[in-house]
Amino acid sequence: MTNQISKFFIENIDNNRILFLDKSRTITMRQYMNDVAKYAKLFSKISDDVLVLFIPDNLYLYYVCFMALMQAGKEIILPALLTTENAKPLLDMTHYLITDKFDSFGEFNIVDLNCEDNTDWQFKDMSDGVIYFFTSGSTGTPKRIKKQLKMLSAEVAFHCENQKHLLSQNPVMISSVAPYHMYGLLWRFLYPLNAGTVSDLDIIFTPEELQYKQSIYDCVLFATTPSFLDGITRYQNQYQFKDNCIGIYSSGSLLDTKTSQNAYNMFGVSPFEIFGSTETGGVASRQQINGQPWTIFEPVNVTLTSESMLSIESDFSCQNPYLMSDIVEFVNDNQFLLKGRGDRMVKIAEERVSLPEMEEKLCAYPYINKSYVSTLIRKDRTIICAAITLNDEGKKHIIQNGRHNFINELKQYMLKFFPNVVLPRKIRIVENIPVNIQGKYIKSDIAAMFESNVAEPIMQNVVKTDSELIADLTFLKDGSYFTGHFPGFPVLPGVIQIHFVLMFIKQYFNITPNDYHILKLKFSSLILPDTSVHFELKKSGENEFVFNFSNGDTKYSNGKISIKE
Repeated sequence: MTNQISKFFIENIDNNRILFLDKSRTITMRQYMNDVAKYAKLFSKISDDVLVLFIPDNLYLYYVCFMALMQAGKEIILPALLTTENAKPLLDMTHYLITDKFDSFGEFNIVDLNCEDNTDWQFKDMSDGVIYFFTSGSTGTPKRIKKQLKMLSAEVAFHCENQKHLLSQNPVMISSVAPYHMYGLLWRFLYPLNAGTVSDLDIIFTPEELQYKQSIYDCVLFATTPSFLDGITRYQNQYQFKDNCIGIYSSGSLLDTKTSQNAYNMFGVSPFEIFGSTETGGVASRQQINGQPWTIFEPVNVTLTSESMLSIESDFSCQNPYLMSDIVEFVNDNQFLLKGRGDRMVKIAEERVSLPEMEEKLCAYPYINKSYVSTLIRKDRTIICAAITLNDEGKKHIIQNGRHNFINELKQYMLKFFPNVVLPRKIRIVENIPVNIQGKYIKSDIAAMFESNVAEPIMQNVVKTDSELIADLTFLKDGSYFTGHFPGFPVLPGVIQIHFVLMFIKQYFNITPNDYHILKLKFSSLILPDTSVHFELKKSGENEFVFNFSNGDTKYSNGKISIKE
């Protein structure tokens, strides 16, 4: 297939149409091409053939440098996050780093991006350009994946043709994802670039920002993730969105059926989900308004192994054939249902257990909204752990009957499907199961959750804005937070209250409190078992928060805390 991106560049050097919107600035094709030419000439003088590209705070500069490196014939390493530690393995590939950050990255030579204008660059074909992506894989260990630009170009060209009914309406592409991984690079950068669609360069983090973007454009396409959609649809009574979003793209993990329906109710369009991997590119898609089966993309050939796993061949894939770990069941010649992953089958006491099947049974329980099941090693044996979130009825039920009774009821239900020996030995009832920006479960955070002895309170009436969190918290009498403080007269310790403040800051404001300083703190009354507490957490400044635990006229505690990320 012709490399449409290379062809597009060569044919549109003098095009004066708008490509990007950067706040109040408009950037034309001509300006973008001139900037690419300037940096391509700079990068062509670098001796190394491979360079790391890490520009997290200037999306336009990132787009320029990406294409300039392709034009200069360089191979690009694209880390989603770069730290001193995870940069070390990259030194085996290169010693050159392109970044706008002034942090120290060890032994890397940081390329000086200050250079004179050069208009004499001759644009060339980039089909064989190489990009290295990094994905966690099934083990959580970063895995390097080599892709060629022609693979991305083939996929982009297919989607542009497949989505031309939307592109013909001249939408502006807006997005909540960054272009530092496969999905983001394709859908928020290369797809609109190839389609001739204008892109807004801001990354949307909050529902308020999404509302604003919709208010300033006549028509939008929205590239996002299941985690973002899940976050805003949970507060669907709190937000109203314009009906000018003509398409929603989602990838990274499976979109919950309830979230998909809620998104349809809020925006009037059913999210277009893309199933695939960094290795294979896109494989299939679905819109749940039409049902659960996935429809295979026309250029993709799919066969099944004897274990019912997918084997993929396509121009999008880095390897043909490529064996995926996903177990499927074919509905017809070009549609299938996902049945889980082959690498999520475990053996407990000689019993073979499907973790996705256990999650499915848990979610069928009337009081459970979502679940994630994993394993831990305890005293040289493997045990199953389950993190669950409750629906509104489930929260009322556990408050009335206690955690202990709820867990016993849940185990009796699960015994209908699984032997006692494989039932979860640790169950965490949480408000949110940790996911990353792509909507994939953060295994390290979930593991840490099971290692902790502090359970979360039950949260109700949650209201979240970009600067405030309000919720009603119930501290169950048989919750672990009362254990040992004090025998015969349990009260909620002050240190546990601060623990929850920090936890909520991380969960709801995406700030990891590596260090903190308490600027003000006052304890006024004791929080006793089964007490319902009204909690407020507000941003009062840059990385500063004020909090308050109360119940009507009763003040339990309040304070102000400064966070260092």
